[in-house]
Amino acid sequence: MVWKFPIVLALVVMVVLSATSFAAVPTPVVLTNDDNPTAGANSATAFHLVTSTGALTLIKRLKTGGTGLGGGFFANSGTSIQSNGNCVFVANTGSDKITSFAAPSYAKTGNAGFPGMFSANLAGGSIALSPNGQLLVSGNSGTENISLWSVGAKCLLTHVADYVPSMGADVFSPIAFTPDGTAVVVPAPDFEGAEIFDVVAGPALEDINSVNWTTVASCADGCYPTGMDFTNDGTVVLFGNANDQMSSVLSANIGPAGLSNPQNWPLSVSTSVMCNPNVPWLSQAGAAGQGELYIGMSGFGPGFPSGEVTATFVESPLSITQEGAGTAISTPDDILGTIRTVGATGTGTGGGTMVIAEFPNQIQTATIAAGGAITPGPITTDPNGGGLLSVSVYPNTR
Repeated sequence: MVWKFPIVLALVVMVVLSATSFAAVPTPVVLTNDDNPTAGANSATAFHLVTSTGALTLIKRLKTGGTGLGGGFFANSGTSIQSNGNCVFVANTGSDKITSFAAPSYAKTGNAGFPGMFSANLAGGSIALSPNGQLLVSGNSGTENISLWSVGAKCLLTHVADYVPSMGADVFSPIAFTPDGTAVVVPAPDFEGAEIFDVVAGPALEDINSVNWTTVASCADGCYPTGMDFTNDGTVVLFGNANDQMSSVLSANIGPAGLSNPQNWPLSVSTSVMCNPNVPWLSQAGAAGQGELYIGMSGFGPGFPSGEVTATFVESPLSITQEGAGTAISTPDDILGTIRTVGATGTGTGGGTMVIAEFPNQIQTATIAAGGAITPGPITTDPNGGGLLSVSVYPNTR
């Protein structure tokens, strides 16, 4: 069965935020994708997170002059934070532009893009910066390919090349660099697979190989890779599974020959309690090799509830086991986007704050408790939000 991500419900105004962007304000900072489909009204909004209470205080709005779609895949990786503090990039998936902003004032410096790259299939797309901040990749769900861009002076983007993974054209989103910046991984949900490219001199991307979950017996009902995260050493990549009838997390190994060993890790939570495990996010201990993995259950609208499930992740030998019963999170639309954490130790004893994007214009924070539970905290309305699905946090302490 060929099945795309859940539904087209939120634009992904993509934002890649440089680390010292908010050096003059208290940290941590939460950056949203406002996803405003009104012509020319798109923006991204920054908040300060008070970790002791979970409260968010508005800091700044970055106006792109572009337009959002008001729809897109739940797990689009619309926000990401770079460490050098020089640039902010906001992708407007309705007007097919990536807007750049430069420090210290974060004035708009330019736009880059091409017709239909995000908007053609009304699914949006994703962007991500390399760890050194010199390259940006976009997963173009509209034109069903991926693009490589170089980052230049004043944060201006130069289009390098477009690539169609060897698996074939698909709605390639999200997209990400490996932690060391030497490769790019992109899921291909319609093919139930994922592709990896090496970053080579030029710069350029070189297609290495792909893996496919159709060969995994427990994926008979469909394994559709979506939102992803990596271990710190870059040897394991985790994907959500955009299937509202089966709750599981997908994994693959990364080595010199590319991707290998696709596996499916079922969760014990009933899909009637919460469903659609789109967004995996590792804790500090998990990313280091053994600790908690947080899974955003995106829901699928009324009747398909949303929430969060915690699992215990072990890198070697690889295993993922659900921890606790999960926490249902009720929202007006029963749709969650990305989840991120601040200070999530992930040792099972509790500690840290979770930040959850709630479509169309809210941010839910939660305290991470012992035994895999979370305690929901304040809900903040993004006054500029029109289709909020993605958040990023600076600094990225997990």
